[in-house]
Amino acid sequence: MSLKGSRTKRLCGIVLVAAVMLAGLAGGGQAQGQQVLTVAQLFNPEDMSPWNFTTLATVDIWEHFLEPLTAFDRKGNIYGVVAESWQMAKPTEWIVKIRRGMKFHDPKYGELTAEDVKFTIDEGVKQGTVIRRLLPKPLQEGSVEVVDRYTIRWKLGEPGTGGLPNVMSLIHITSKAYIEGEGKDTYKRQPMGTGPYKPVEFVTNQRIVGDLNPNYWGRKPGFQRIVWRIMGDALTAKNALLAGEVDVYQFVPPEAIPEVQRNPRTRIVETVSARMLFMIMNASEPPLDNKLLRQAFNYAVDKKTIVEQLYRGKAIALRAPMQESLPELNKKLNGYPYNPQKARQLLQQAGYKGEQIRLNAPTQRITLGKELGEAVAGMLQRVGVNVDLKLAEWGSYAPPLLAGKMSGVSLSGMGNILFLPEFVFSLWMLPGGQGDVYTKGRPATWERDVAQVSLMAKGNPRRQPLLDKLQAEALEWAPWILLINLRDVYALNNRVNWEPYPAEIRNFKDAKPRN
Repeated sequence: MSLKGSRTKRLCGIVLVAAVMLAGLAGGGQAQGQQVLTVAQLFNPEDMSPWNFTTLATVDIWEHFLEPLTAFDRKGNIYGVVAESWQMAKPTEWIVKIRRGMKFHDPKYGELTAEDVKFTIDEGVKQGTVIRRLLPKPLQEGSVEVVDRYTIRWKLGEPGTGGLPNVMSLIHITSKAYIEGEGKDTYKRQPMGTGPYKPVEFVTNQRIVGDLNPNYWGRKPGFQRIVWRIMGDALTAKNALLAGEVDVYQFVPPEAIPEVQRNPRTRIVETVSARMLFMIMNASEPPLDNKLLRQAFNYAVDKKTIVEQLYRGKAIALRAPMQESLPELNKKLNGYPYNPQKARQLLQQAGYKGEQIRLNAPTQRITLGKELGEAVAGMLQRVGVNVDLKLAEWGSYAPPLLAGKMSGVSLSGMGNILFLPEFVFSLWMLPGGQGDVYTKGRPATWERDVAQVSLMAKGNPRRQPLLDKLQAEALEWAPWILLINLRDVYALNNRVNWEPYPAEIRNFKDAKPRN
């Protein structure tokens, strides 16, 4: 749907004319005198509000329109965006200072203030929102007070978390007055923020368009317009890149890399990813409530073959339920080595009687997700597991997965965008997180141990031993089939200068046209 008003109609006309006349120059070429960056988007976002999203790929888009309290650079260093400074007053209270002079896209809504920050946080921690499940429990049960126009006091429900500055990167601030006036349904397609781009068009299953914000408070981006073209599959995205129709193609499958490298107009860039892939086993239902069965499934999966043959070396086998990119990874652990004989023995000890196990995998979003699901299904079948493979598009796959309603075994992934090892547990293995339902019966000590870790600063001599203990216990309890840690591979048109972020942050505000 397009934005309303005569101004919007003129903008839509420009976009349509440009699409027809300059299809081959839709990337970094000139369109109506503009420098345009075109990004291949592999699925259609449904909700652009800052508290409900099913994937980071949605955040990739609206982060150009909305801005977070804090953010990370390419080295993982944190810096303030909406939040100019922050300080822990005591273990249950933080004082956050808001940057002055940040104006919303529509002058009608004026300057961003502490009232907008409080409103956004309050909406985010309400029951039923996606963002609530991403926040540590102390924040879910906390409250925000406005001290003055540019200061908030954030009170936590219990001591923690020392990682609040990291967590604040999840909170993207919007206008209180805009939401109260236009409503949340309008906001889903017409977000209001202070970002370097302002939304001008949202056409379902076709494109999302953002134009340069002339009143942006920070450094001006290199492109005057960004177009996210919605594409149904990776093959379409690759062909569009090679034809010069898009500038950026993310999640490049390994088999497409040589073709991109051979093309004189395109190149490959990559980085070690903060994303790991695993299969959630719903331990709240039999027979997956049996730990021996879950361990058997892990021994049945040949990760070496998956890395070498399916991902062609662009991945690393997981040794623990933790991203390989995090320095807090317990490097003494060796995961579950491939051992089909051991898998069969454990299945027998678990009393497995051939019950059908549903295995769910998405056909989009996760690189080679369909093929990975098929590979794991085949490996489980070879040790005697009765597998029912179910494939689905990401739009219908993600909501029940993240709501804890997926039965059986489900392919998922986690990009640790907070650079916090305890985030793995709070998100996927503890009460309040989106994986709570799947880990019923987990050790009762995990919640206490994670709370202790969250209060410890990095460098505390007690922190790493406690994290090592948590990782070892989670490996043995086996809530997941451990799979791989990805390398993020991007294909770029040579007319674009941009480097990827390690934490799956696809922010293009510092992308520039090559001269």
